Amino acid sequence: MNQVEELSKGDAAATRARILVVAKQWFSRRGYSECGIRDIAGDLGLSSTILLRYFGSKAGLFEAALRDALNSEPVFPPRDQYGAFIAGQLTDPDHDMNPHAMCVLATAHEEAREIATRVLHDLAVAPMAAWLGSADGEARARQILALCSGYVLYTFQLTVHPGSGRPDPTMTAWLAQSVQAIVDDASSAAISHGR
Repeated sequence: MNQVEELSKGDAAATRARILVVAKQWFSRRGYSECGIRDIAGDLGLSSTILLRYFGSKAGLFEAALRDALNSEPVFPPRDQYGAFIAGQLTDPDHDMNPHAMCVLATAHEEAREIATRVLHDLAVAPMAAWLGSADGEARARQILALCSGYVLYTFQLTVHPGSGRPDPTMTAWLAQSVQAIVDDASSAAISHGR
């Protein structure tokens, strides 16, 4: 029995989910330009034809992986804990499928950059802007994403403090405080404008 027959008889949803897990890891660590369908398929023990059957193209796989990494339902903890929540998400050692890293590393490729921009707006900026609820909610959401992307680039891609394997706690505290300040300013602005 070949791979196609096995997959057609097996659970297609489980196979798709397995592919997305490995794709998120590759796109988070290596970036869109530095990995290929064959790399991802090889990690799964599948042929690249199988991946293309599920996602159509590398761009289709990237978009599906990014959407999956961002999840379709954003999580918003209590406002006074949002900065710590975001910092915790970005420094979780078990979280090697980082949508911020996927987006930052996609900027070198035009098609991937377009996908990342669109998906980030749909699944991160727009929901966060609505959650912030102020007239400048979208601008503040973009500020938070810019901080997170910069943090990910500086901490994980540039490896400024090599050897530790963990982010610098002072940088993590700075991120949490900076994000929280943006959230608190948005809350203050909404309260002062009677919202």
